[in-house]
Amino acid sequence: MILAGGFGTRMGPLADMPKAMIVVEGKTLLDHLIGKLGDEPIITTNRKFEKYFEGYKNVLIEEAMSDEEKPGAVSAINNAIKTLKINDDLFVLCSDNYFSADFKEFSAAYTGEPLMGVYYVGDKPELKPQELGTLSFDGSDRHPPPKRSFLITKFQEKSSEPLSKYVGVGAYIFPKKIFPILDKYCKDKRRDDIGKFIEHILESGVKIKGYAFSGEWYDISHKSFFQVFSAAKMMRSDERYVVCDLPLGHLVLSTTILHPGKETRGHSHPVSEIYLFLEGEGRIEVGGVERSVGSKDVVPIKPEEFHRVRNTSNKDLIFISIFEKYADRG
Repeated sequence: MILAGGFGTRMGPLADMPKAMIVVEGKTLLDHLIGKLGDEPIITTNRKFEKYFEGYKNVLIEEAMSDEEKPGAVSAINNAIKTLKINDDLFVLCSDNYFSADFKEFSAAYTGEPLMGVYYVGDKPELKPQELGTLSFDGSDRHPPPKRSFLITKFQEKSSEPLSKYVGVGAYIFPKKIFPILDKYCKDKRRDDIGKFIEHILESGVKIKGYAFSGEWYDISHKSFFQVFSAAKMMRSDERYVVCDLPLGHLVLSTTILHPGKETRGHSHPVSEIYLFLEGEGRIEVGGVERSVGSKDVVPIKPEEFHRVRNTSNKDLIFISIFEKYADRG
């Protein structure tokens, strides 16, 4: 099951689209997860974002149209179990998580006890343990861990004093034997996020195993360009693109999501500009000359030089432009 029912309250101007549809390395986060599963999962989302999931199978729609109406991730799991009459162990993924590794070894580590994905954040500045759920286990004071799979001795959701630099990530396997615990947890109206549910079942005496993922992992909320969006001002949002500006002194950092097959409004202006392409593929025209662009390409633009960008792929093209403030831009 893939949970995609959040309302992106930390997304700032992008809150009108699900985080599952943010593009990373040419694919949406949702498509990355489905590709690694190699199967058609159940996808849970809300009524507001229903249109984004029309091309997917096995979509379960919650009636919520706002964050205030949404019951939460744990209730979403419980609702799916009851609605679909699930009577098997359940593999749950959070759709705003990116994993470079596949899930074969994670699944192989499952032995019938609840299993949670774990990642070592180390000293990465964008991944702050105090803002995530941290855990302790035999060997959590060093890296790499003595074993890839281990029993978790304590889990703590978002604390100023993290238990370690190992954090829980959005991958879980819940055995059907804990479904009654999950149902009672929801009926008791406890805090409805998975981290708090993990704390609860540990405190109830249920053993939980962890599996340390290798490779790269992040919640999309911690990507640098995503953080720019969350702090920026919406400039445009239509069928062509989403554009958000973040003033930085006398400079502007403008981030654009250009939709498939669309192009920007060609223009020129009195200041120089630099384009940094983050995700996707397309073409840019500068001064009458056109070239292909993709992830990590950098294109400088001179003052009064006409330019426009075209998305030639079937995925969103994401890029940042940096320029000095000028009259028409505010």
